[in-house]
Amino acid sequence: MNNLYDIYLEKKTEDKNMIILFKNGNFYIALGEDAKMMNEEFGLKLTRFSSKTDKCGFPVSEIKKYTKFISLLNFEYELVFGKKDEVIEEIKTLNFDELDGNTAIEKLKEYNKILSEI
Repeated sequence: MNNLYDIYLEKKTEDKNMIILFKNGNFYIALGEDAKMMNEEFGLKLTRFSSKTDKCGFPVSEIKKYTKFISLLNFEYELVFGKKDEVIEEIKTLNFDELDGNTAIEKLKEYNKILSEI
C-alpha cells in the first residue's frame, strides 16, 4: 500500500494543487493533504494509512457527487487506477459490436497477461 503514497508524492510534485483520488477496490481514497482537505470540507473520516500519512475515502458509487464538490471548490482532480481497475475500465468502453474474433482474442490475451502480472 505504501506504493500509493509514493505515487501520491510524485503526482503532488507535478501539481501540488491537484486532488489525487485512488481507486482502491470499491472506494476512492485520498491521501495526505488531500485527505485533510476532504475531511475538513466534506466531513469524511480521517484514518491512518501508514506511518507517513492519513487517508479518507468514499464509495465508488459516490464519485460524481464528490468530484462535483471538488470542482465547485475550484480544485482540479485526477483519478488514479491500478492495473486491474484500468483493465476493467477499458473493458467497459469496448464496443463488442465492432470487435472481430481475432481482435477479441488478442484483447483477451492482453488482459490475461496484465492481470497475471498483478
